[in-house]
Amino acid sequence: MYKKIIIAVFILSGLLLIFSPFIKGSLIAYFSKNQYESELTVGQLQENNEEEAEFDFDSIQPPTLTKAIKAGFDQDPKAIIGRITIESVDLKLPILKGTTNENLLIGAATMRPDQKMGEGNYPLAGHHLKQKSLLFGPLANIKKGAKVVITDFKKDYIYTVTSIKMVSEIDADVIQDTKEKEITLITCDKAVETEGRIAVKGKLIETVGHTNDRSISEM
Repeated sequence: MYKKIIIAVFILSGLLLIFSPFIKGSLIAYFSKNQYESELTVGQLQENNEEEAEFDFDSIQPPTLTKAIKAGFDQDPKAIIGRITIESVDLKLPILKGTTNENLLIGAATMRPDQKMGEGNYPLAGHHLKQKSLLFGPLANIKKGAKVVITDFKKDYIYTVTSIKMVSEIDADVIQDTKEKEITLITCDKAVETEGRIAVKGKLIETVGHTNDRSISEM
């Protein structure tokens, strides 16, 4: 009897090991899409942006199945402050305030407490996973000239990609504020623990009123 139980445990453990990347990816995709499509108002996002947030870069760890499950259930809806869309690489994610493991497993995380959409440098971080379509993985295929749109559900800020370069994980200059109105998207250069980062830079070319989202209601 005990031998059968032990064998069953080993079989289940093996199956979980084999399928855990798929399960993890499916969970991340589900939670990310759910937050992206969440019905929030302009007023709620403004309140969320006034909340305190953590920017703990040293605590960031590579995503695991356990962390993905935890992030989904622990996610604070008050962290959502907008959305980012890059149609050319099919990237659609919620923007969350604060650099935490939970936020990075849901969408794009802000990297400074003082950053404001459409003003100075607006840096966002995202994970690069083996499933290239998830989170910031699509940035590996982005090209110069691509349009990046971020929104606070009141205005859409439209950027065009001007540069794509490799930087070190300790290069903090790329996220510092600037006089120029630009966006910086940061992700790992590989879907493993690595010291290299892809830094995608874009300049603001247009700001328009946000009118194309059925889930948005003015307050």
